[in-house]
Amino acid sequence: MKTLGIILISLAMLGFNLPAVAAETQSSRSAGKLKLDQNIDLSQLLQQREVLSKPNPTQSENYAASTAAQNFDGIANRHDQIFEIYDADVAMVSDLDGDGYHHAINVYFDVDVSNDSATVYAKLYLSREGGPWSQYYTTDLFSIHIDDTGDAYEVETELLEGYEPGYYAVLVEIYSLDHAYMVTSEVLDYHYLGRDILIEDRAWDEPYHDHGHISAHAGSMGLLLMFFLIIQVVIAARGALALSPCNKSDKNNNNRLL
Repeated sequence: MKTLGIILISLAMLGFNLPAVAAETQSSRSAGKLKLDQNIDLSQLLQQREVLSKPNPTQSENYAASTAAQNFDGIANRHDQIFEIYDADVAMVSDLDGDGYHHAINVYFDVDVSNDSATVYAKLYLSREGGPWSQYYTTDLFSIHIDDTGDAYEVETELLEGYEPGYYAVLVEIYSLDHAYMVTSEVLDYHYLGRDILIEDRAWDEPYHDHGHISAHAGSMGLLLMFFLIIQVVIAARGALALSPCNKSDKNNNNRLL
């Protein structure tokens, strides 16, 4: 029993070298503005924003409700307008450890409407490698006019915690004050952009040499613990073999012969 206890303790210690459990919350901060607004420094505005924390998503959701299921009763809807995200892009910034994964992104999108003007706002989501969508920002209201490129919008976001390194996709949903539900959306991923969105949160984006030092230290500890565990298993196996019924029988037979 004592040996078994030592083995269990060793296994628990080896768990130190296993991947960390995903964080229960996601935290980020974002700032947005009309792209051509020269009166606002987006990066400076971002630093002034409060951190947004929310639970990590546990299941996928269907954000794009079908038109047939929409109930327009009591809502002033304009059925003469058609919306489209004409152009969109994602720029990755702030890769401190040089591993190709960035902890900040800048999302740009230009929304067009078929006629007249509209007051709209956008909701932005992130999904890691096909996982559930997690909303991380809602823009202020802004106006768009037909196909004017001067009403394009951009959102800069710093991911602080809860976003593991991986391949991500960005979902942009557009809502209009004159419509009951989402009017258009676009998924920005490899298929749309022609390149991967490689991001991680600020907690992961540490200088490379720190990662190497931690990994080397953890690796050395893991090898020592594994060696210790193997020795304990060998000792336990030899003890069990010495006390086996076969060995006792052989010992009694030898005593009788003497």
